[in-house]
Amino acid sequence: MSKPRDMKKVPQDDKRKRARNGSGHVRLRSDGRWEGQYYLNGERKSCYGETEENCMGELKVILGKIYLGTYVDGSQMPLYSYLHKWHYDYQEIRPSTHVNYDTYIEGHLFNSRLGSIPLKKLALDDFVAFFKKKEITGRLDNKPGGLGPKTLRNIRNMLSEALEFAINNLHWLSHNPIAGLKTPKVPQAKIQVYTKRDQYNIELAALQHEDKNALLVLIDLYTGLRIGELCALSWLDFSPDRDFFDISFILERLSKKWVKNHSEYTQIPIIGAKPDASTALYLGPPKTESGKRRIHMSDQAIAAFHGIEIQQKQQGLYKSDGFVFLQPSGNPFEPRGYAKLYKDVLQRAGVNYQKFHTLRHTFATRAFELQFDIPTLAEILGHAQKSTTENMYGHSLDETKKRNMEKFNRRMAL
Repeated sequence: MSKPRDMKKVPQDDKRKRARNGSGHVRLRSDGRWEGQYYLNGERKSCYGETEENCMGELKVILGKIYLGTYVDGSQMPLYSYLHKWHYDYQEIRPSTHVNYDTYIEGHLFNSRLGSIPLKKLALDDFVAFFKKKEITGRLDNKPGGLGPKTLRNIRNMLSEALEFAINNLHWLSHNPIAGLKTPKVPQAKIQVYTKRDQYNIELAALQHEDKNALLVLIDLYTGLRIGELCALSWLDFSPDRDFFDISFILERLSKKWVKNHSEYTQIPIIGAKPDASTALYLGPPKTESGKRRIHMSDQAIAAFHGIEIQQKQQGLYKSDGFVFLQPSGNPFEPRGYAKLYKDVLQRAGVNYQKFHTLRHTFATRAFELQFDIPTLAEILGHAQKSTTENMYGHSLDETKKRNMEKFNRRMAL
């Protein structure tokens, strides 16, 4: 194996062939980036850098690996195999994003024509054909119809992110073959909020329900918590007087393989769980530091938690360090498992179904109507950015401003 030759900068129009392994040079591209070119098995390859120094550093590492025989040419790897490796070996993403990406890769790219194509042979037409098919018959539940605009956009973004990594970090590609692909426009999502009458009926149905776990619905209307935060609550999180509690964890179902590399997650033992299942229930940290917060409760929420505690003691399930929301089996409610009880509460209330997160939106809207200031509400909701709160509930803020101006005008007219 030949020793790497000294790297040198050459003019952009230098056409000399460098077919020997370990040879390379850098050049300034017309787009302002620096490109390092090197040869492997007679084929020219490239790496990139924002500065000449960065580019030469990248090129030096690659030439060193070629010289030692440790360089891996991943450009021959099928797209599916690459995505699987990228997903598990290189990514640091939120658990919820990991679950979505896992579905996209294993559910949509596995055994697909697109997934079988080597990276270096991928072309825009391959992606166009893939997305056209998914738009028509892309559902994974065997129901007729294709994927929605949001899912198509998310898959496209994931693929673009993965291929950019192959270009900029692994140097297995010189360009992004999915660049320029457009997916159907995603319509602007409108935040759903329960009316005051619906909220009253929901609260009444939850209070009258024989299973006190239904009070979780009422509690969310008075705290605005995320479902994973509610399900993670332990009696240890409460103050001695039960007038406030601290949010320190979220409960969610995650891939066991992904969690192996994340020691901050603790698996929760589940009675009757299949040992060979690919997922499990885990207790982990909130998405952001702002998710860790203290929630002071209204009298309604305090009374609801008290009712749940009494039921647990009657059922022999109560433990001072146990979960607040427990199923009759003793297993904690997980977010997706609570859906059945939530739907039952809505049915008894005579209210049309909206996703559980609507309870959180309803709390925030009522808070704006009561003239909560944005910083306070952002802290209660656990938003990392105050702008998130303002953008999400701006419609309520505008209505509040309008009412305040009407009050001002009436006062000034006196």
